[in-house]
Amino acid sequence: MRFGSLAAMFSSEQRTLSGIVSLDRPLICTIALLHEAAIRVSRARMGEGDILANPRSMLDYLKSRLTREPIEQFRILFLDERNRLLADEAQTRGTVNHTPVYPREVARRAMEIGARSIVLVHNHPSGDPTPSDADIVMTRDTQKAAALIDVRIADHIIIGNGSYSSFRELGLMKDR
Repeated sequence: MRFGSLAAMFSSEQRTLSGIVSLDRPLICTIALLHEAAIRVSRARMGEGDILANPRSMLDYLKSRLTREPIEQFRILFLDERNRLLADEAQTRGTVNHTPVYPREVARRAMEIGARSIVLVHNHPSGDPTPSDADIVMTRDTQKAAALIDVRIADHIIIGNGSYSSFRELGLMKDR
């Protein structure tokens, strides 16, 4: 099999899929639709309650969203005072090994949405979810900016090839 897995095929770019002789435009659209449906199902499994109380479903959703992305994408999960999901937004997209993150913009958006806490999320297209020094510095800078408006960074999760790193689990989150 060319892609190795269904997940890899789902997240392939349309031009890659269109290069396969047996795949016509309607089938390529069907594949994209199935991928989006799988993401929406995993998001629905997070439920309406405290998403931090059910980290497995949150991680399943984030993996389905980001595991096979070919470039880095920085997302934010905005949460209310009971850790219910208010919004999930892609903030920036970068290159294969970097995406710019601006703590001031993260704090501004959290304030606009009315979030009380946020989960920072990005992927490492290399497949290795180990936090880089730059990831750690950016997280601390974002914590400082968010603290000024009384928004808590609940975690920073990095998604790799089907695996993840959690700053909270690694002891890298400094609570205010």
